[in-house]
Amino acid sequence: MATLREISKKIGISIATISRVLNGADNVSEETRKKVLKALKEYDYQPPQVAKRKLHHLIGILVPTLWGNHYNLIAEGIETELTANGYDSFLSSTSQLINKEKEILEQFFSRRVDGIIICTTKNDDEHIEKLIKTAIPVVAVDRKDSNIKVDSVGIDNYQSAYNGIKYLYKMGHRKILFVQASRNTYSTYEREQAVKDFAKRKNLELTVLEGNFEFEGGYYPIKEYLEKHGKNFTAIFFSNDQNALGGMRALYESGLSIPDDVSVIGFDDDRYSKFLYPPLTTIKQPRFEMGEMAAKLIIERIERKGSKVKRRIILPTELIKRSSVKQI
Repeated sequence: MATLREISKKIGISIATISRVLNGADNVSEETRKKVLKALKEYDYQPPQVAKRKLHHLIGILVPTLWGNHYNLIAEGIETELTANGYDSFLSSTSQLINKEKEILEQFFSRRVDGIIICTTKNDDEHIEKLIKTAIPVVAVDRKDSNIKVDSVGIDNYQSAYNGIKYLYKMGHRKILFVQASRNTYSTYEREQAVKDFAKRKNLELTVLEGNFEFEGGYYPIKEYLEKHGKNFTAIFFSNDQNALGGMRALYESGLSIPDDVSVIGFDDDRYSKFLYPPLTTIKQPRFEMGEMAAKLIIERIERKGSKVKRRIILPTELIKRSSVKQI
């Protein structure tokens, strides 16, 4: 008697596809279906001695990275809500590698998870489309809207960033740097586009610098810019709080004061942001609440409650005004 994992290796067909055959899904070719059924019989596969729809109360959580605060807080919100409802979780990080993501999903199937919450940073609609066809409920977190039929939770990155640069404009700033994180990430792309659109409408002097989500992603772009151009701006909009912290270090090392010489605004409202000197003005996104909502949605799907149509939940952000931005 063989397990699904063993049969999958023997016949070269993924556990996800075998699961679709077992669940009677219609998105499997007849040739593949026959091959799977033949193998199940040949290797004497015996399903677990439970009812077909018996819940295991286990949710797979897939995140790109556990570095920093962002996905940690989302995962914390997910696990808090799942625990309150009697569910356990299986958390894995892909290290932003699509091949590793596929391997982890295979592990989720073999562990018989009841549902999957997936946080992705890249445009992998095709991959997620294949995932949801397995008949296992899926909820996406912090990703752009698309045509795939899956529940999702996120924020309006464009409007949030628009509000941020609008605030800088209101405070008198007309020469602004924007430090982006990664154009491969939809959230950063939308934030950058919002800043560019506002600058174009108001005829602002805007310079976009290439960075990343880490502390170094703010430190080096600002350090190099100052060495090359000097201070020819009055404010910097960082695409997240981590690269804002790095950029603030670069400003201090150059002998510049915040906010007297340069105003600074971030995005996220990380836990340390209010303890910086000066406290960082930033855009708070409700990451813990995003996780809670994602868990609620997946439980509703598993227990067949709520709406049957695709749901996209947009949670509100908030501009947190602290003392790193100065009126000029």
